[in-house]
Amino acid sequence: MSSSFFFLSFFFFHTLSSAAKLPPFLTATATPITQQVCKATNFSQQCESTLSQSNLPSNPTSLQLIQAAMAASSSNLATALTMAKSLLDASTDNPNRTTAANICLEVLQNSNYRISLANSSLPNGKTKDARAWLSAALAYTYDCSNVLKYVNDTKQVAETMSFVDNIYRLNSNALSLAFNYDAFGDNIASWTLPKTERDGFWDKPGSESVSGAVTGLPDKSKADVTVCKGGESGCLKTIQEAVNKAPDNDGKGTKFVIYIKEGVYEETVKVPLEKRNVVFLGDGIGKTVITGDRTMTRNMHMRKRTSP
Repeated sequence: MSSSFFFLSFFFFHTLSSAAKLPPFLTATATPITQQVCKATNFSQQCESTLSQSNLPSNPTSLQLIQAAMAASSSNLATALTMAKSLLDASTDNPNRTTAANICLEVLQNSNYRISLANSSLPNGKTKDARAWLSAALAYTYDCSNVLKYVNDTKQVAETMSFVDNIYRLNSNALSLAFNYDAFGDNIASWTLPKTERDGFWDKPGSESVSGAVTGLPDKSKADVTVCKGGESGCLKTIQEAVNKAPDNDGKGTKFVIYIKEGVYEETVKVPLEKRNVVFLGDGIGKTVITGDRTMTRNMHMRKRTSP
Protein backbone atom coordinates (compact mmCIF):
# COMPACT_ATOMS: atom_id res chain seq x y z
CA MET A 1 0.00 0.00 0.00
CA SER A 2 3.01 2.28 0.15
CA SER A 3 2.04 4.07 -3.02
CA SER A 4 -1.62 3.09 -3.10
CA PHE A 5 -4.34 5.70 -2.93
CA PHE A 6 -7.23 5.52 -0.55
CA PHE A 7 -9.37 8.56 -1.28
CA LEU A 8 -12.09 8.08 1.29
CA SER A 9 -14.91 10.59 1.75
CA PHE A 10 -17.25 10.39 4.71
CA PHE A 11 -20.35 12.54 4.89
CA PHE A 12 -21.51 11.38 8.30
CA PHE A 13 -20.26 12.45 11.67
CA HIS A 14 -21.73 12.51 15.15
CA THR A 15 -22.71 15.54 17.20
CA LEU A 16 -19.96 15.93 19.76
CA SER A 17 -20.98 15.88 23.42
CA SER A 18 -19.53 17.84 26.29
CA ALA A 19 -18.00 14.62 27.58
CA ALA A 20 -15.18 14.90 25.04
CA LYS A 21 -11.86 15.32 26.78
CA LEU A 22 -9.99 17.14 24.06
CA PRO A 23 -9.01 20.75 24.78
CA PRO A 24 -11.83 23.25 24.12
CA PHE A 25 -11.76 25.14 20.83
CA LEU A 26 -9.61 28.23 20.53
CA THR A 27 -8.10 28.24 24.00
CA ALA A 28 -5.04 29.90 22.48
CA THR A 29 -4.76 32.66 19.91
CA ALA A 30 -4.31 31.33 16.40
CA THR A 31 -1.51 32.91 14.39
CA PRO A 32 -2.12 34.15 10.82
CA ILE A 33 -0.31 31.15 9.33
CA THR A 34 -2.37 28.77 11.46
CA GLN A 35 -5.59 30.47 10.41
CA GLN A 36 -4.54 30.28 6.77
CA VAL A 37 -3.73 26.57 6.69
CA CYS A 38 -6.79 25.67 8.77
CA LYS A 39 -9.05 27.17 6.12
CA ALA A 40 -8.11 24.08 4.12
CA THR A 41 -9.68 21.72 6.67
CA ASN A 42 -13.26 20.62 7.29
CA PHE A 43 -13.00 21.38 11.00
CA SER A 44 -11.14 24.67 11.00
CA GLN A 45 -11.83 25.72 14.61
CA GLN A 46 -10.49 22.47 15.99
CA CYS A 47 -7.53 22.76 13.61
CA GLU A 48 -6.71 26.24 14.93
CA SER A 49 -7.06 25.11 18.53
CA THR A 50 -4.86 22.05 17.96
CA LEU A 51 -2.06 23.90 16.19
CA SER A 52 -2.19 26.88 18.55
CA GLN A 53 -1.59 24.58 21.52
CA SER A 54 1.21 22.66 19.82
CA ASN A 55 4.84 23.38 20.57
CA LEU A 56 5.53 25.01 17.21
CA PRO A 57 8.19 27.63 16.37
CA SER A 58 7.03 31.18 15.68
CA ASN A 59 7.30 30.68 11.93
CA PRO A 60 6.60 26.97 11.36
CA THR A 61 7.09 25.24 8.04
CA SER A 62 4.24 23.47 6.29
CA LEU A 63 5.74 20.13 7.27
CA GLN A 64 5.94 21.12 10.94
CA LEU A 65 2.27 22.13 10.90
CA ILE A 66 1.22 18.74 9.49
CA GLN A 67 3.45 16.90 11.96
CA ALA A 68 1.83 18.84 14.81
CA ALA A 69 -1.60 17.82 13.57
CA MET A 70 -0.54 14.17 13.40
CA ALA A 71 1.05 14.34 16.86
CA ALA A 72 -2.25 15.53 18.30
CA SER A 73 -4.02 12.57 16.70
CA SER A 74 -1.50 10.08 18.07
CA SER A 75 -1.60 11.54 21.55
CA ASN A 76 -5.38 11.37 21.73
CA LEU A 77 -5.47 7.91 20.17
CA ALA A 78 -3.39 6.68 23.10
CA THR A 79 -6.08 8.02 25.45
CA ALA A 80 -8.84 6.50 23.30
CA LEU A 81 -7.17 3.09 23.51
CA THR A 82 -7.18 3.35 27.30
CA MET A 83 -10.87 4.26 27.22
CA ALA A 84 -11.65 1.33 24.91
CA LYS A 85 -9.78 -1.04 27.24
CA SER A 86 -11.76 0.27 30.22
CA LEU A 87 -14.96 -0.19 28.26
CA LEU A 88 -13.97 -3.77 27.48
CA ASP A 89 -13.25 -4.49 31.16
CA ALA A 90 -16.65 -3.09 32.13
CA SER A 91 -18.56 -5.12 29.54
CA THR A 92 -17.95 -8.72 30.59
CA ASP A 93 -21.71 -9.25 30.99
CA ASN A 94 -22.60 -7.73 27.61
CA PRO A 95 -21.42 -9.69 24.53
CA ASN A 96 -22.30 -6.96 22.03
CA ARG A 97 -20.47 -4.28 23.96
CA THR A 98 -17.51 -6.61 24.41
CA THR A 99 -17.34 -7.16 20.65
CA ALA A 100 -17.58 -3.42 19.99
CA ALA A 101 -14.80 -2.65 22.47
CA ASN A 102 -12.56 -5.31 20.92
CA ILE A 103 -13.17 -3.90 17.45
CA CYS A 104 -12.29 -0.42 18.70
CA LEU A 105 -9.07 -1.65 20.27
CA GLU A 106 -8.06 -3.25 16.97
CA VAL A 107 -8.94 -0.38 14.64
CA LEU A 108 -7.62 2.39 16.89
CA GLN A 109 -4.27 0.61 17.10
CA ASN A 110 -4.32 0.35 13.31
CA SER A 111 -5.13 4.04 13.04
CA ASN A 112 -2.21 5.03 15.25
CA TYR A 113 0.15 2.77 13.32
CA ARG A 114 -0.88 4.34 10.00
CA ILE A 115 -0.26 7.80 11.42
CA SER A 116 3.24 6.73 12.42
CA LEU A 117 3.84 5.53 8.85
CA ALA A 118 2.62 8.86 7.49
CA ASN A 119 4.87 10.71 9.92
CA SER A 120 7.92 8.83 8.65
CA SER A 121 6.90 9.22 4.98
CA LEU A 122 6.46 13.00 4.86
CA PRO A 123 10.03 14.09 5.72
CA ASN A 124 11.28 11.75 2.99
CA GLY A 125 9.17 13.42 0.33
CA LYS A 126 6.68 10.53 0.13
CA THR A 127 3.65 12.79 0.34
CA LYS A 128 1.31 10.48 -1.55
CA ASP A 129 2.22 7.61 0.73
CA ALA A 130 1.45 9.86 3.70
CA ARG A 131 -1.94 10.72 2.22
CA ALA A 132 -2.72 7.03 1.82
CA TRP A 133 -1.75 6.23 5.40
CA LEU A 134 -3.69 9.18 6.84
CA SER A 135 -6.74 8.23 4.82
CA ALA A 136 -6.58 4.74 6.27
CA ALA A 137 -6.16 6.19 9.78
CA LEU A 138 -9.30 8.25 9.24
CA ALA A 139 -11.27 5.21 8.09
CA TYR A 140 -10.23 3.17 11.13
CA THR A 141 -11.33 5.94 13.50
CA TYR A 142 -14.71 6.04 11.77
CA ASP A 143 -15.02 2.26 12.17
CA CYS A 144 -14.70 2.50 15.95
CA SER A 145 -17.23 5.29 16.26
CA ASN A 146 -19.63 3.49 13.94
CA VAL A 147 -19.59 0.23 15.90
CA LEU A 148 -20.04 2.01 19.24
CA LYS A 149 -23.29 3.61 18.13
CA TYR A 150 -24.90 0.14 18.10
CA VAL A 151 -24.12 -0.38 21.80
CA ASN A 152 -24.58 3.17 23.07
CA ASP A 153 -26.43 2.19 26.23
CA THR A 154 -24.19 3.56 28.98
CA LYS A 155 -22.50 6.85 29.83
CA GLN A 156 -19.10 5.19 29.37
CA VAL A 157 -19.93 4.19 25.79
CA ALA A 158 -21.22 7.71 25.02
CA GLU A 159 -18.06 9.31 26.40
CA THR A 160 -15.81 6.94 24.46
CA MET A 161 -17.72 7.48 21.22
CA SER A 162 -17.64 11.26 21.68
CA PHE A 163 -13.90 11.20 22.27
CA VAL A 164 -13.31 9.04 19.19
CA ASP A 165 -15.51 11.41 17.14
CA ASN A 166 -13.14 14.23 18.11
CA ILE A 167 -10.17 12.16 16.95
CA TYR A 168 -11.99 11.60 13.67
CA ARG A 169 -11.91 15.37 13.23
CA LEU A 170 -8.22 15.52 14.10
CA ASN A 171 -7.45 12.81 11.53
CA SER A 172 -9.59 14.53 8.93
CA ASN A 173 -7.70 17.79 9.45
CA ALA A 174 -4.30 16.10 9.24
CA LEU A 175 -5.33 14.42 5.99
CA SER A 176 -6.54 17.72 4.52
CA LEU A 177 -3.24 19.41 5.36
CA ALA A 178 -1.25 16.54 3.86
CA PHE A 179 -3.36 16.66 0.70
CA ASN A 180 -2.64 20.37 0.23
CA TYR A 181 1.04 19.95 1.00
CA ASP A 182 1.21 17.30 -1.71
CA ALA A 183 -0.69 19.46 -4.18
CA PHE A 184 0.70 22.94 -3.47
CA GLY A 185 3.82 22.47 -1.37
CA ASP A 186 4.72 25.44 0.83
CA ASN A 187 2.44 27.82 -1.09
CA ILE A 188 -0.15 27.86 1.68
CA ALA A 189 -2.04 30.73 0.05
CA SER A 190 -3.24 28.15 -2.48
CA TRP A 191 -4.32 25.59 0.12
CA THR A 192 -8.03 24.84 -0.06
CA LEU A 193 -10.59 22.27 1.03
CA PRO A 194 -9.86 18.95 -0.72
CA LYS A 195 -12.43 17.91 -3.28
CA THR A 196 -14.09 14.54 -3.59
CA GLU A 197 -15.33 12.52 -6.53
CA ARG A 198 -18.64 14.41 -6.27
CA ASP A 199 -16.72 17.58 -7.09
CA GLY A 200 -15.07 16.04 -10.12
CA PHE A 201 -11.88 15.44 -8.18
CA TRP A 202 -10.37 12.69 -10.30
CA ASP A 203 -7.80 13.55 -12.93
CA LYS A 204 -7.89 11.66 -16.19
CA PRO A 205 -5.65 8.57 -16.32
CA GLY A 206 -2.04 9.61 -16.77
CA SER A 207 -2.75 13.34 -16.39
CA GLU A 208 -0.69 15.71 -14.27
CA SER A 209 -2.04 17.15 -11.06
CA VAL A 210 -1.51 20.71 -9.84
CA SER A 211 1.69 19.52 -8.22
CA GLY A 212 3.02 18.24 -11.55
CA ALA A 213 2.89 14.58 -10.52
CA VAL A 214 1.08 11.91 -12.46
CA THR A 215 -1.77 11.03 -10.12
CA GLY A 216 -4.67 10.04 -12.36
CA LEU A 217 -6.52 6.80 -11.90
CA PRO A 218 -5.04 3.67 -13.46
CA ASP A 219 -6.72 2.32 -16.59
CA LYS A 220 -9.44 -0.19 -15.65
CA SER A 221 -8.78 -2.19 -18.80
CA LYS A 222 -5.28 -2.92 -17.51
CA ALA A 223 -6.37 -4.11 -14.07
CA ASP A 224 -4.56 -7.14 -12.70
CA VAL A 225 -7.83 -8.76 -11.57
CA THR A 226 -11.53 -7.94 -11.97
CA VAL A 227 -14.32 -8.61 -9.49
CA CYS A 228 -17.98 -8.84 -10.51
CA LYS A 229 -21.21 -9.89 -8.83
CA GLY A 230 -22.46 -12.00 -11.70
CA GLY A 231 -19.48 -14.33 -11.80
CA GLU A 232 -18.73 -13.52 -15.42
CA SER A 233 -15.94 -15.32 -17.22
CA GLY A 234 -12.56 -14.01 -16.09
CA CYS A 235 -14.04 -12.36 -12.97
CA LEU A 236 -13.53 -13.18 -9.32
CA LYS A 237 -16.63 -13.32 -7.17
CA THR A 238 -15.30 -11.57 -4.06
CA ILE A 239 -12.99 -8.65 -3.37
CA GLN A 240 -11.13 -10.66 -0.74
CA GLU A 241 -10.21 -13.25 -3.38
CA ALA A 242 -8.71 -10.46 -5.45
CA VAL A 243 -6.76 -9.08 -2.48
CA ASN A 244 -5.40 -12.53 -1.72
CA LYS A 245 -3.91 -12.67 -5.23
CA ALA A 246 -1.93 -9.48 -4.66
CA PRO A 247 1.78 -10.17 -4.03
CA ASP A 248 3.48 -9.40 -0.75
CA ASN A 249 6.04 -6.63 -1.21
CA ASP A 250 7.90 -3.84 0.51
CA GLY A 251 6.04 -1.07 -1.31
CA LYS A 252 8.62 -0.70 -4.06
CA GLY A 253 6.95 -2.87 -6.68
CA THR A 254 4.35 -1.93 -9.25
CA LYS A 255 0.73 -1.33 -8.27
CA PHE A 256 -1.64 -4.30 -8.13
CA VAL A 257 -4.88 -2.93 -9.55
CA ILE A 258 -8.22 -4.50 -8.62
CA TYR A 259 -11.19 -3.37 -10.70
CA ILE A 260 -14.50 -3.91 -8.86
CA LYS A 261 -17.49 -3.75 -11.19
CA GLU A 262 -20.82 -2.22 -10.27
CA GLY A 263 -22.71 -4.02 -7.50
CA VAL A 264 -23.17 -4.32 -3.75
CA TYR A 265 -20.49 -6.51 -2.18
CA GLU A 266 -21.49 -7.69 1.28
CA GLU A 267 -18.12 -8.64 2.68
CA THR A 268 -15.50 -7.41 5.11
CA VAL A 269 -12.28 -6.92 3.15
CA LYS A 270 -8.91 -7.09 4.87
CA VAL A 271 -5.68 -6.00 3.18
CA PRO A 272 -2.64 -7.35 5.06
CA LEU A 273 0.21 -4.92 5.68
CA GLU A 274 2.44 -7.12 3.52
CA LYS A 275 0.36 -6.21 0.45
CA ARG A 276 1.38 -2.58 0.12
CA ASN A 277 0.67 -1.69 -3.49
CA VAL A 278 -3.01 -2.56 -3.81
CA VAL A 279 -5.28 -0.14 -5.68
CA PHE A 280 -9.08 -0.49 -5.77
CA LEU A 281 -11.06 0.90 -8.69
CA GLY A 282 -14.85 0.95 -8.82
CA ASP A 283 -17.53 2.26 -11.15
CA GLY A 284 -18.33 5.30 -9.02
CA ILE A 285 -20.25 6.45 -5.96
CA GLY A 286 -23.49 4.54 -5.54
CA LYS A 287 -22.44 1.97 -8.15
CA THR A 288 -19.65 -0.03 -6.58
CA VAL A 289 -20.60 -0.45 -2.92
CA ILE A 290 -18.75 -2.48 -0.27
CA THR A 291 -20.87 -3.03 2.80
CA GLY A 292 -18.95 -5.17 5.25
CA ASP A 293 -20.60 -6.13 8.52
CA ARG A 294 -19.24 -7.74 11.66
CA THR A 295 -21.24 -10.60 13.16
CA MET A 296 -22.15 -8.53 16.20
CA THR A 297 -23.94 -5.78 14.28
CA ARG A 298 -25.53 -8.22 11.83
CA ASN A 299 -27.01 -10.23 14.72
CA MET A 300 -28.28 -7.07 16.34
CA HIS A 301 -30.10 -6.10 13.12
CA MET A 302 -31.64 -9.57 12.90
CA ARG A 303 -32.94 -9.37 16.46
CA LYS A 304 -34.51 -6.02 15.73
CA ARG A 305 -36.29 -7.40 12.66
CA THR A 306 -37.63 -10.48 14.47
CA SER A 307 -38.70 -8.82 17.69
CA PRO A 308 -42.48 -8.38 18.23
